This record gives sequence, C-alpha cells and structure tokens, in this order.
Amino acid sequence: NNSESDKPAAVDTDSSIDSKPETGPAKLIDLTQKAQEILFQANTVFPFMLFPDTVTLDREKLTIANRLFFRVAKITSVAIADVLSVEADVGPFFGSVHMTSRYFFTNAKSVKFLSRGNAVKLQRLLQGYIIAHEREVDCTSIDTKDLVVLLNDLGQGSSD
Repeated sequence: NNSESDKPAAVDTDSSIDSKPETGPAKLIDLTQKAQEILFQANTVFPFMLFPDTVTLDREKLTIANRLFFRVAKITSVAIADVLSVEADVGPFFGSVHMTSRYFFTNAKSVKFLSRGNAVKLQRLLQGYIIAHEREVDCTSIDTKDLVVLLNDLGQGSSD
C-alpha cells in the first residue's frame, strides 16, 4: 500500500534557507550600520557651560558626553532598552533632562542647560522609545525620519 498520499512531501530547501534570520557577521554589520543613524543630537548652551556637553540618541543607544575641560570628556552610553525613565524640567529658555536606567537607577544622569526645545524633544523621543520597547515594537525596519516623527508623537504627553 504505497500510495501517493503516504509519501512524504518534498521539502523546498531553498526557501527555508532564505527565511532564516541573519546571524553572525551579517547581523553585526547590519546592527552597526543602524547604530550610526543618529535620531537626535544636542549640545548644552555655551555661555552657561564653558565646555558644552553633548547628548546623542541613535537607534541602539543614548550617549552623554560630559565635557570637563578642553578635549576631556566623561562619556556614558546606555542601550535604549535599558532606559527606565526620563524627565524633563523646562523653563522659558532652557531645560534639563534626567534619565534613569537599569545601570544607573540610583544615580540619575542629567543633561542641564539644553535649549528648551531640545530638552522637550529628547524627553519625547526617549519616552516614545521606552513605550515602544515595553510593547515589544520592532523599530529596526522603520525609516529614520519616520521613526523620529513616530517616537516624538508617541512620547508626547497630553499636557505638552
């Protein structure tokens, strides 16, 4: 009783190879290229900070460079997935942003003397990323400009 229905179906090996997720060097190269896409970057205002600090947000991490002297900086980077909360204090001209993560939750990192607009935008983008991460949204395939708009809208509060 060797009928056609008893025979195992042929397996298409070519399509199963194409559907495998990237691994190894190809995945690392793709991740590195995505990490180079800066979503937001701002410097603190010069007269108030003799050596302006820089905050940079890319697709993978948040980097804060606290400048201590000419060509001297303390650089702190944290993965976006590890940012737990973000707060912004804004006044009529300037603002500051305070962030906590899994790694510095007892010692919040702050960037002071940002322009008011930059403080608000950074807070919205980080808050949007926090919400997207909690909902397990994959942001890797979204175009950079579209991602900035979507995260800004998602992170905007009703009182903004």
